[in-house]
Amino acid sequence: MKASAIAAIAVLSSVCSSWAAQVLPMGREQASSEAFAAIRLQAMDDEAERGWLGLKSRAEYDAHRNALRGKMLEAMGAFPERTPLNPAVRATYEREGYRVEKVVFWSMPGVPVTANVFSPASPGRHPTVVMSCGHSADGKDAPRYLRACVLAAKRGFVALMFDPYEQGERQTGEPYISTRHHNQIGLLGSLMDWSMPLLRVWDGMRAIDYVASRADVDPSRIGYMGQSGGGTLTALMEAADPRIRAAAPSCYLTRLGELCATIGPQDAEQNIFGQLAFGLNHTGLVLIPDIPVAVTCKTGDMFDYRGTLALFDTVSRVEKMLGVGGRCFLNSAAGPHGWTETTETSSVEFLAKHLIEGGSGPDPDLESLRLLDLGFNIKQAEVGLSQEERGCLPTKRVTELDGYRSMYDILAERAGRFESARAKLSKEELRAKAAELAGVREPLPRVTRTGESEWSMELADVRRRGVTHVRVKEWDKSVVVMYPDGEMLPCELAGEDGLPPVLVVDSRGRDKGRETAAKYIAQGRAVLIADIAGIGEVGFSKKTFYGAERADEELGAMQYLMGEPLVGRRATDILVLGRWLGHRFGAVPLLVAEGPLAIPAAHAFAVCPNWMGVEIVNRPPSWKEVIGSGIAIRMHYADLVPRAYLHYDWPDLLQ
Repeated sequence: MKASAIAAIAVLSSVCSSWAAQVLPMGREQASSEAFAAIRLQAMDDEAERGWLGLKSRAEYDAHRNALRGKMLEAMGAFPERTPLNPAVRATYEREGYRVEKVVFWSMPGVPVTANVFSPASPGRHPTVVMSCGHSADGKDAPRYLRACVLAAKRGFVALMFDPYEQGERQTGEPYISTRHHNQIGLLGSLMDWSMPLLRVWDGMRAIDYVASRADVDPSRIGYMGQSGGGTLTALMEAADPRIRAAAPSCYLTRLGELCATIGPQDAEQNIFGQLAFGLNHTGLVLIPDIPVAVTCKTGDMFDYRGTLALFDTVSRVEKMLGVGGRCFLNSAAGPHGWTETTETSSVEFLAKHLIEGGSGPDPDLESLRLLDLGFNIKQAEVGLSQEERGCLPTKRVTELDGYRSMYDILAERAGRFESARAKLSKEELRAKAAELAGVREPLPRVTRTGESEWSMELADVRRRGVTHVRVKEWDKSVVVMYPDGEMLPCELAGEDGLPPVLVVDSRGRDKGRETAAKYIAQGRAVLIADIAGIGEVGFSKKTFYGAERADEELGAMQYLMGEPLVGRRATDILVLGRWLGHRFGAVPLLVAEGPLAIPAAHAFAVCPNWMGVEIVNRPPSWKEVIGSGIAIRMHYADLVPRAYLHYDWPDLLQ
């Protein structure tokens, strides 16, 4: 072993013995970045509610909802071009009172959509209901979803249920991992100008295009309903597509604050970047469309029932202000998450009231309908298709179709076009663009000593140009940064006063950061080892996020909802620490980042060039490499800057 390595180990051992594993006075859960993010998110959710409750007239309501719809559509991304659907009926089955068709249409070139269409046997033009299923491996052909189509067809609707991405016949591989694909596709799309809500809504819009073209459909009477992930899409569709005249989203709508406090922000199809920053929460998805909506829920749902009741209270109060009280309906039933005979039947009856009976008559009689669940067995129910009859395609995989293209190939091709079309940015332009897109807040040059071991600095907000004071305290080899809301970052100061000082941020936390810092300590340099947002001592997470593989994924998704990328939040932390370190030792510091923290470090390095340099340990893949890998290299909310790839890849910032 080399002498330098032995010396580094000896130095590291001596300092480690004096370092405390915990710097902050509270427990990890209370100190976590996620806990503080939840407080900020709840406040933004409350503010969105007040935006609706403060409306005083119909004119104000229309202006508010139309503005929100525009912001929602813009935030979702650039819709594809409407291309020919090329629908094909693969098989037809006659049943008593209705027929079933197995249909394939193309929502965009290379993207086939498999669907079942149930239609009444009676002649004429009928109202239609498009349906979206939840996270089921069988997709549209799961018995519960087939059952919903039977109920709708027998009530007089043409009912279409289609497979979502990576479900049913649209799966591209095994095992069934739809939420992982939804996250990957959505986050890769968000690097550019797409998102998972956009792609899902586009499928829904094209499904409406298809049913509206059918001779047996009255295109002026279109409804939408869905369960779980399909409840998500129903809520997005009712807000996005004005052709929908009534809707029944099930097992999804709640208050976003309660959602994130209980089961977390969920997969990428449910989240629109910055939606809370411009005032869009779940309540908005009900009130934007100005149509009858059955807020369908279960009392024992994982989507917080108390939040659903609070949401519906706001909806009812706004309706009262508008003079249309009772237009929306709280369609609730006992039990856990999931459609049942009760909620499927009541949803169909609600849509029938508004699309068949013209809005006349009472709402569905829930007291009677709830009895339907007693003794009901889906295995004995009429579902329209036998096990052998299900599936539009022989292999039950769209990959067999000529012209099929993987969404990952489509995204990679799209990324290549954007990369080729990028404008050549000067260093100053790249600096400004990185700060803007990531939301980096740069410390102003002046750092003031306010006490024996305390400093204060001003932090400029690049979006609102506000100024906030940040405090730093040093004692007994510990350093803590405290933001105005009380959130703190724990750090450890090691080594001698040798220059230049070094800032180490390690994605594995301070324990591993000490190993990363060892060679700089051995050189006799002062080293600050820091836990920044979501890392180490402040990195506690419930890890309830769908498909989460990293502890910071939930925090990243919450920041995404608030329009504040975690990359930018972490870059701000790095800049604050770097500014203090340079002031403390009177020299420009060196920045050392390990693993995924290289991405915020690159943004910090680009936004503020006052660094001696930057060194990367365990370099993560570039965004280009992640996009090109398909699903092989996971993309994470924590490493994402929405729309950044239109202008740069993160390693470009190190140049």
